[in-house]
Amino acid sequence: MVSCGGIISFDAIVFDFLQMLNLAVYLSCGATAYYLLGRRIKKKADFFNSITRVIELKWLDDLLKEKTTNLLVVVSGRVGSAAPLECKHNGLLSVLLEEKGNVDFEIELGDGSMIKKSLNFLLQQRETPWYLEDSTGRVNIVGAQSAIGFDATLNEYALNMPVSELLDKLVKPEGFKVLQHSCHERALAIGTTLTFVGEAVRDKAGHLMIQEPKKQPFMVFTGEGSFDKMVDGMMSDSETYIFYSKIFGTIAVAVAIMYGVDFIRRVLSESEKRDLGNRSDNGKSRRPRNRR
Repeated sequence: MVSCGGIISFDAIVFDFLQMLNLAVYLSCGATAYYLLGRRIKKKADFFNSITRVIELKWLDDLLKEKTTNLLVVVSGRVGSAAPLECKHNGLLSVLLEEKGNVDFEIELGDGSMIKKSLNFLLQQRETPWYLEDSTGRVNIVGAQSAIGFDATLNEYALNMPVSELLDKLVKPEGFKVLQHSCHERALAIGTTLTFVGEAVRDKAGHLMIQEPKKQPFMVFTGEGSFDKMVDGMMSDSETYIFYSKIFGTIAVAVAIMYGVDFIRRVLSESEKRDLGNRSDNGKSRRPRNRR
């Protein structure tokens, strides 16, 4: 009975140890994941930190004399244009205008039933050549709409457009009934401060220009210090993830050591109990029987 009890107790010890071992493995996996994520973010932040910052736009001329190709830069300035566009509804001067509409409607089917649908569509889009400028110079911007973050630079305004004017731009099927409609205008206003991460080049006329890089991301941010804030945030996130990885790793090692030592101690204890039980059984079997 002692032997059987010892075996059952030993199985329980192994089960508890395996449970804690699984916990240590999960913690180790978590530590590895956090570390790799932190290193990945840090690598990206280091790349952004390596990009040349152009504090004054006049510096671009000297930089392009030193490196004529694949010059990746961070530039900031105010939006300007020699021929700005005027918003029809609020008189705002801008370099890019978009008008979009939304219509919620019902359509009557052949069997008399109705289905509801919604339609979003572009009414018009206009853009004029534009540039960034500061007190020292200017640089033309080309293909800005393909830059990551460009949509966030646009201001949005509601338009009061009659539904009849809106429907003139649509091809309406039979049984078409408007439930509600809305229109809005998006614009990149003159004077908006932007920061671009792009390739600095010269056009055929020799003018400075920022365009989409061939291999690196083309990015735009609102404001002058927004890019640096993003990089600082990435560095902070990287340090946080690596710190978590150290915590998870330390806990995993502590769990493995603590329960490993406890497992060995309990196994040795059960082994001693089993040996004592065996000796006791042997002693009883060797004891002579009393004669009557």
